[in-house]
Amino acid sequence: MSSSPVLVLDIDGVVSLAQPGSAHPWHATLMADMGIDYEDLVRGFFRAEFLEVLRGRLDLYVALQDYLEPRGLGNRLEEFVAYWFDKDCVIDRGVLAQADAWRQRTGGRCFAATNQEHHRVAQLRDDAGLGAHFDEIIYSAALGVCKPERVFYTNAQARMGVTVAQSILFVDDKAENVDGARMAGWRAMLYRGPESLEKALAGWG
Repeated sequence: MSSSPVLVLDIDGVVSLAQPGSAHPWHATLMADMGIDYEDLVRGFFRAEFLEVLRGRLDLYVALQDYLEPRGLGNRLEEFVAYWFDKDCVIDRGVLAQADAWRQRTGGRCFAATNQEHHRVAQLRDDAGLGAHFDEIIYSAALGVCKPERVFYTNAQARMGVTVAQSILFVDDKAENVDGARMAGWRAMLYRGPESLEKALAGWG
């Protein structure tokens, strides 16, 4: 177990920049490219069975097949997943470089803590190369619980082997996730761009 400094970054909105609500969301040309209406996808999938996928209770491909099949798109399952994962992989290499430099300077450890399912984590870790920048990607489907639920943070802390909660600096772009981390005793900051991270890391560790 360790109380040395630990940096924990969210992925979507901090490391990856194509999330819904961003300047260039992954779904911007979804209708033109695949004939899938994003608002219907949100209603029929992301706000429905995908919540069980994020908690590791249902496989992504099973849940998506249930959504796509009644819409006559069942034969495009793998094509859609590949499209989604590719478009939703806009990595901020500058942020990763900041984290790498911090780790080298302080000797601290760096983790990702994110609401994700198994297949996309594998793609981000292996294909997009995030695994080289983090000691581990800790994610909701593996823990069985999502941010901002308190158990996410306590389980993540145990998985990281951290004894002192205040030795963790958590960076997330969603206020509710930052609040959840603080309730669990972590130090936490709301991400407002690379400059905010640079300033925080200059005095951390």
